Amino acid sequence: MRLQYKIIWIDDNIEDYIEMGVVEEFKAYLKNLGFIPTVDCFETGKTAEEKLKIEKYDLILSDYNIEGDEHGDTLIRKIRDGDIFTEILFYSAKPDFENIARNLYRDRVSFLSLAGDEAMRGFKEKVLWLVNQTISKLQELNSIRGLVMSETSELDTTIEDILSEVMNRKDQTSEQLRKYAIEKVKENNDIRNQMYSKIDDMTNVDIIKNRTLFDASKKSRTLNEYFKLTGLSKQEDLVDFHQRYEKDVLMVRNDLAHAKSETIDGVEYLILSRKDGEHPVKYDQDTCIGIRKTLRTYTETLRKVRETIVAN
Repeated sequence: MRLQYKIIWIDDNIEDYIEMGVVEEFKAYLKNLGFIPTVDCFETGKTAEEKLKIEKYDLILSDYNIEGDEHGDTLIRKIRDGDIFTEILFYSAKPDFENIARNLYRDRVSFLSLAGDEAMRGFKEKVLWLVNQTISKLQELNSIRGLVMSETSELDTTIEDILSEVMNRKDQTSEQLRKYAIEKVKENNDIRNQMYSKIDDMTNVDIIKNRTLFDASKKSRTLNEYFKLTGLSKQEDLVDFHQRYEKDVLMVRNDLAHAKSETIDGVEYLILSRKDGEHPVKYDQDTCIGIRKTLRTYTETLRKVRETIVAN
């Protein structure tokens, strides 16, 4: 499960769709659902086939007749023979395409005729319907739990990389951060003395990469301290970074790790287990969209921070 939603689109007139803004329209729709959208466009089936061998996509769009390539049924066979079972939409402006499509049935393959004045509107609606169908399979608790676990792990790694970069610069800021990080570790009374007694002799990298001594919360605290020391905490997206990250990401991860799904009066709820008892929270599409949008925001924010630090 990923934050990215990827579409591959094959059409020898793809530039027309790009100029009409259709590609950007699909991206905007996916972004509104909390995803990081990608639409890779190709004019030939051959180049798309090569891409499909190395990239995983959530939806495949293709014109049935592509100049210089064999018809769509050959492309379908090649895709399925390659053990790629992604949803596919084949479309065509051929007047008799509906008859052709009846003889091309394949599992998880849809066909659409572009004939008629309302063809473009119907095409857009069909694509968005397929997007929603694929996303609906990702709304299940185990899928969203997997997304959060995967993305928070990626965020944790990004924070490690940022801290490693700034703490290895051997300047006053790095020394202050090292001292702060060690203090945070030693504040944890649950860790036995023998586990952190040698922390003063550990390298910065060894401290940062030790997820037992230096967990995700301590990392975000230390990064927040770096923002304060350098004045970055004045930026709108970095104000009170730790407090917001703890609430928006780490608490959500911890809640989902032990949550269970339960239907109450016909409505699905997540039952969150916390120290003060169980808390039912309504679980629906809006919940999933909110989680994806939050993770996407922190992913983009930390990516920009990392790029800025490396550049300097």
